[in-house]
Amino acid sequence: MKIELIEIKVRRQQPSFDIHTTILDAVKKNGQELENGDILIISSKFVSMSENRIVDLAKVRVKKDGRELANSLGMDPSLAQLVVDEADTIFSGVQGFALAIKNGVVAPNAGIDRSNVFHGHAILYPKNPYLSAERIRKKILEKMGKKVGIVLSDSRLMPTRIGTTGVALAIAGFEPVKDERGRKDLFGNVLRVTQRALADDLCSAAQLLMGEADEGVPVVIARNTGLKITNRAIDPKSVAVPFNECIYMTGLSNQNLIEKMKKIRSQP
Repeated sequence: MKIELIEIKVRRQQPSFDIHTTILDAVKKNGQELENGDILIISSKFVSMSENRIVDLAKVRVKKDGRELANSLGMDPSLAQLVVDEADTIFSGVQGFALAIKNGVVAPNAGIDRSNVFHGHAILYPKNPYLSAERIRKKILEKMGKKVGIVLSDSRLMPTRIGTTGVALAIAGFEPVKDERGRKDLFGNVLRVTQRALADDLCSAAQLLMGEADEGVPVVIARNTGLKITNRAIDPKSVAVPFNECIYMTGLSNQNLIEKMKKIRSQP
């Protein structure tokens, strides 16, 4: 079967709207109907808007830790304070951006964004993205009788690469990772570490239609994916590797090895 990606255009919403009704109405207005097995990739910022996760930067009370972060990275103090408040871990940064972990995702400024929101404001991640995704899944099952999967999607920067791709911030209703360990490749080699990030793959594909500016496509339906629909609860542990097991995080933090390689490369 051919995998389909179907864009669902939605007019701009004001904060605190009913996201379940809005999505179902938009699907109908776009001339579509949901089918069992569909995966809905939904912009996490769209969900945040529905939950009124919007902050007026002028009203943020900046504390000592926020001022320290702002001074060290040349950030707006109000934004720096929000990063301190929202991040699970802050471990590095460059001018203007703090590199943090939020909900198991490495994200500049803990996913806080000042685009696609009112001027002078910032939009945060959903308060509990996995709970938000599960509520949307259950509401669609209740109202439409359709068993679908849900992904809350955000854009991310990849190390050493220009531009953004998609990343799954939260998942509900389908198995987000496929374990390929134990299978053989075309040359008969046994795969020992390979697992496929299916939810992230879907988010990157959906980004082709969602865009980053004024496209007005906060929802994409992925159809005929062949992914396994499930009722089991999905949580961050299903997709996120611990900090000390991540090859990027631990590798870039290994200063002893970095210094050793510098010395080797400097030798004639």
